[in-house]
Amino acid sequence: MKFSLFDFVHWPAWDQRGAPEDEGRIMREHLQQWQEAERLGFDACWVTEHHFNPYNLTPAPSVFLAAAAGMTSRIKLGTMIYVVNFHHPWRLAEECAMLDCISGGRLMMGLGRSPDMVEYDHWQMAPEEGRGRFREGLDLMKQAFTGQPVTFEGEFYRMNDAILWPRPVQQPHPPIIAAAVQPTSFEWAGEQGYGASSLMTDHKTAAYYHNIYQSAREKNGLPRDPKQFYLARHVYVRESNDQAIEEARGPMLEFFKMFYHDRVFTNREQLDHMPATFEGYGEFHKANLSGKLTYESLIDRGALLVGDPKAVAEQIQRTKDTVGLENLMCIMAIGPMSHEETLKSLRLFGEKVLPEFAS
Repeated sequence: MKFSLFDFVHWPAWDQRGAPEDEGRIMREHLQQWQEAERLGFDACWVTEHHFNPYNLTPAPSVFLAAAAGMTSRIKLGTMIYVVNFHHPWRLAEECAMLDCISGGRLMMGLGRSPDMVEYDHWQMAPEEGRGRFREGLDLMKQAFTGQPVTFEGEFYRMNDAILWPRPVQQPHPPIIAAAVQPTSFEWAGEQGYGASSLMTDHKTAAYYHNIYQSAREKNGLPRDPKQFYLARHVYVRESNDQAIEEARGPMLEFFKMFYHDRVFTNREQLDHMPATFEGYGEFHKANLSGKLTYESLIDRGALLVGDPKAVAEQIQRTKDTVGLENLMCIMAIGPMSHEETLKSLRLFGEKVLPEFAS
């Protein structure tokens, strides 16, 4: 089984702002956590892309990954995700190729379109164009990675006799993992032979998505491959089971408070009028806004794996058995949790949980 670090680089509070120096300090602390993840034997580290809010301090993931590449030597470095439709895809292909060269072929490209209506509003981009821009942009990126002259005439993007310099170390391009929430997106990722990732879904739903994804691979003549399906879970480990459960409560609730304050429409009427191509996102958030999202429910549904090392290992095994999982992305810096608390949890996980799955 593979384990990776999935990182939301948060500002600690959604309702107040500190000095720029503090924002820089937080970024450096998270880079230190990535170094520790490499030392402990994690397979990969992932960083997110969001804009206009304290929920995420990495609106330019390539900058963060370039810093991480210089501070690590083995661990794979990925985005979960680059929002393709918020970039010019040729420029994004150039950045990815550079990162793959700088890191010695360690880049993992998590790609997708943003589900964030607030971001579309600020960018003044029609949400209805998100899927089209993403898929057309990905097509252009893949043509760029060939290193051959590209002339491209699309609905959104055009290029004339362009050649990508440099080319990525990994050929034909770094691995692609599509972030998905809707069943049709998992099916599409499987058909294309890309990896697929699921965030913040309960075990039953994740198992359903996993089956859709693997079935689509088979229909397209590709073997089932559980390691190509990535599932994200919040994780917190302490020596005492009760201590872990109590200490994670505040950070988890603050994480979701920040998430729903800044990122998501907060009433059902708005969610009922999501564009047709975002129907799955609307249904996902309706469930979380139904009043059933509590700290205890997050533990019950497996969104938070919490406890002493033995308990967390057992929860991972249940997740593995229920979902058919072979690739777990661990969110260990939870909301406003301090750097020191995160490192304690990370080290306990690496030293006492990872060995349970070493085979």
